[in-house]
Amino acid sequence: MSTKRSVWITGVALLQLLYVLVLLALPVYLLVLTRMPETRNGHDPAGNIYGLKIAAAVLGGPALVALAAWFGLWKGKRWGWWLTILTDAAFVGAFIYSIIDDGWKNIDWAVVVLTLIAVVPLVYLLLPPVRRFYWSAHIPVPPATCIGSSLRSE
Repeated sequence: MSTKRSVWITGVALLQLLYVLVLLALPVYLLVLTRMPETRNGHDPAGNIYGLKIAAAVLGGPALVALAAWFGLWKGKRWGWWLTILTDAAFVGAFIYSIIDDGWKNIDWAVVVLTLIAVVPLVYLLLPPVRRFYWSAHIPVPPATCIGSSLRSE
């Protein structure tokens, strides 16, 4: 079955792919940090390396789920849309919690930017043309001549 994708659908899928690639790059970056001389020669190298590995694992799992969600989104599946909504909302929630947890007087502007970046695909997924595409059945309707011919042969 070949359905023509609108610009909205292609745009949301590409935007989500870029976002997923960033999410996948974060754990890789943290693992690279474990090999840096600054980390290995720091105050508590074993603790820092262990903490970076835990953070990479914590971010890597949801990033892999987001990759699976993107695959479903690209294929035009409703489950892909739902899973993308849930993973994106979870990341937004985690980022907002991180901002609030540090206190209003200690706002980390990098986390604020990450939060805003995470909100964009979520809002895009909820736009009416995108939502309608993923909520439509995508079941091809046979022409009336096909239905009529099967009734006549009985």
